[in-house]
Amino acid sequence: MVSDFFSRFAGFKPNPSVSAKDEFARLAHNRNWKENGGKYQKEWAKFIAWEFSKHYGPQVTKLENWQSLCHEVGIEDGIESITKCKKALRSVHVNIVDLVDARRTGKKVKTFRSEAALRNYTLRTERIFPKKAAKGDGFLKALLREIF
Repeated sequence: MVSDFFSRFAGFKPNPSVSAKDEFARLAHNRNWKENGGKYQKEWAKFIAWEFSKHYGPQVTKLENWQSLCHEVGIEDGIESITKCKKALRSVHVNIVDLVDARRTGKKVKTFRSEAALRNYTLRTERIFPKKAAKGDGFLKALLREIF
């Protein structure tokens, strides 16, 4: 599965244990994409959406997947239904790129006390998940916050 996104880039050997941003930066450097260029932005959107899907899967109707996501962001109680999981996730502020990295690296994901704190962190670190890619995914939609 790791090669699905990367199979289009001959000679590039992915390292699934480093952060998504670092891995993509390495690919962009390998391909000479400029960070603010259209190709870079387009491929970043494809890559990070693929990464999220790879780690969290398309099964938005499976309670176990929602419970796993809730546990990952620190919600332990009151998640015996998908509706309750979604409701609980409304109060969680987590950077989605960091969430992907937590799965890639095995590290615990950081949560933020407020949407403003999440926004400041996201803008400062430029760890931005493309809004267009996030709106169509059930898991991502539950975590989407107003950044811009």
